[in-house]
Amino acid sequence: MSGSPSPDAAGERRRRLRRGLEGEELDGLLISHPPNLFYLCGFTGSAGLLLLRGDTSLLVVDGRYAEQAADEVDDAVSVREADDGAVAALGEALARGGPTPRVGFEAAHVTVAGRARLEEEADRAEWRGTEGRVEELRARKDAGEVARLERAVRAAERSWRGLLVVLEEGMSEREAVAEMDYRLRRRGTGPPAFDTIVAFGERTARPHARPGGRRLREGDLVLVDAGATVEAYRSDMTRMAVAGAAEDWQRELHGAVDGARAAAVAAVAGGRPAREVDAAARERLAGHGWAEAFPHSTGHGLGLEVHEEPSLSSRSDEILREGNVVTIEPGVYLRGRGGIRLEDDVLVEGDAGRLLTTADRGLAEL
Repeated sequence: MSGSPSPDAAGERRRRLRRGLEGEELDGLLISHPPNLFYLCGFTGSAGLLLLRGDTSLLVVDGRYAEQAADEVDDAVSVREADDGAVAALGEALARGGPTPRVGFEAAHVTVAGRARLEEEADRAEWRGTEGRVEELRARKDAGEVARLERAVRAAERSWRGLLVVLEEGMSEREAVAEMDYRLRRRGTGPPAFDTIVAFGERTARPHARPGGRRLREGDLVLVDAGATVEAYRSDMTRMAVAGAAEDWQRELHGAVDGARAAAVAAVAGGRPAREVDAAARERLAGHGWAEAFPHSTGHGLGLEVHEEPSLSSRSDEILREGNVVTIEPGVYLRGRGGIRLEDDVLVEGDAGRLLTTADRGLAEL
């Protein structure tokens, strides 16, 4: 698929992952989460098992994906079609000689039933849960990944500008979502990065409003939170508008949130605790008396998934690193009146953050 990692990039990622396992007394690692499979070998199917053991890499798939996998993965990965189920085939591979291997599995992505199946059908191994091993690698983007993310950002920005042209009083939230998603698909290379959020009026005070039949009326705030997918990488952006001339309270709220956004962006730097970026946004909003009206974290990592490491929250123990791409998205939500959220995508470059999103952050008047 276009956008798949090159054989050299995929091979280096697998080598880095193996090196990281050396201190964990593991003989191998089983990968099952689809974004992690894509990251490590380029496989785009919805189901597969990648076993990294020693210097070998084995991808087990069912008959739906055998031909596809052979086309997508590099030559260093062996592909096996599973006639009697992927876990059973995995068990056969693990049963070939030597002492009992200690194999990690992705605890966050394997169900209780899935683990029981591993222990029953691949009982030659001693299974141990692991946390975030691939995600830690994915958090730091290389130049190719950043380029794809930038293209996804540009696609979302063009889609937002196109939506502004057709938004009009009487349009429902669901209709606006359809207009936005059409543009995201035209300008990206895949579906929207997540379920697009469009909220009007008092419903903008719901951070994750589900678009419905509410129709746009004069004086309403408009919140649009959307992202494009380009070669598997996703953008995430929120912008605001108002139907007609903005009222003073709307401009005041927008200005406060924009100030919090700018403060958080300025706090982004390699080596800085992620919680300090969150604190920068909260301190700015507290100065306006709206600290209690900001109920969510300031941001999150972005890449193959719309929520990745690191988390920019008050509880985060993570440190920002060169190559992280994060969202900055403070918001204030006044129940019964409306809310403002502004969201940018930011790349950590050395001791600063570089804005990937450049679309006008002003309160657009329709």
